[in-house]
Amino acid sequence: MKLLAVDDDPVFLGVLVLMLNTLGQDEVTVAPSGMKALEILHLTPEPFDCILLDIQMPGMTGVELCQRIRSISAYRRTPIVMITAMTGKRFIDDAFAAGATDYVTKPLDAVDLKARLGMVTRLLNERRITATLEQKFDQRHDAVTIDVDFDSPFPVPGFARGIDYLALENYLLMLGNKRMYNTAALGISVQNAGAFYRKASASAFVNMLGDVGSAITDATKADQMMIAYAGAGNFVAVLSGNSAIDREDLQMALQAGIEDFASFYAADRLPLPQIKVGKLVRASFFGLFNPTNILENAVALAQSDLDGKAKAWWSAA
Repeated sequence: MKLLAVDDDPVFLGVLVLMLNTLGQDEVTVAPSGMKALEILHLTPEPFDCILLDIQMPGMTGVELCQRIRSISAYRRTPIVMITAMTGKRFIDDAFAAGATDYVTKPLDAVDLKARLGMVTRLLNERRITATLEQKFDQRHDAVTIDVDFDSPFPVPGFARGIDYLALENYLLMLGNKRMYNTAALGISVQNAGAFYRKASASAFVNMLGDVGSAITDATKADQMMIAYAGAGNFVAVLSGNSAIDREDLQMALQAGIEDFASFYAADRLPLPQIKVGKLVRASFFGLFNPTNILENAVALAQSDLDGKAKAWWSAA
């Protein structure tokens, strides 16, 4: 795996490289600053597979660098892992909002680093599939065959606001139970996704998700949230627990946005996606749970008409 590590602390960089070498990662390039990292990225013909960033650096912070890296087309989907001593919620929020894939706190141990690299390897395998999807997204016909698993999350081509589902899970895991009390989740479900998948080609299914993603982007421009495709025709958003979102208004706006694509679906003799927005799900301060369960429950509420059946450790508004 080709890695780039960026940190202004030369001692930590040396320790990190040694740990990576011990784990079998010998192709490691280091940079002492954000500007030097950008220079390396632009001058290296073969893209890096993963980038490791510190947050607190002089001149350009790791969050600013992450944003700059995401603006480079070759690195829009590259795994970016923040390795930092900063544990405050604001730093975590800013890092994931800037496009971070994962967040690890110092001091770093080899077991944790090995686990994160395993996650990166899985993401790299998924990225190959995503690259194919993005190449074919603009072709609204079946000239090219692609393989898409209905239940699996993947980055939806054309979904400008979308982040990796795994990154959304990592964000919640970093917050932990104590910092989840002011966090909420919202599910958005394509109610006829299963029927659409069975009738249409994989290419048409991906195009449909892109249309829904475009509608979500347009309808949520004014809202601060992180959104990912969760698989099976479901999207899920994480937002502040005191957010005042009118789900009926949002659902109407999304369906109206999908109507803009009605002519394409009619021409292809495919059903128009039917959108449902579930109830806002808030975490209970006293509950003991896996933080990522809030995503599953938000999706379940969007999929079902029985909105009252939320798990006991969540409250649905």
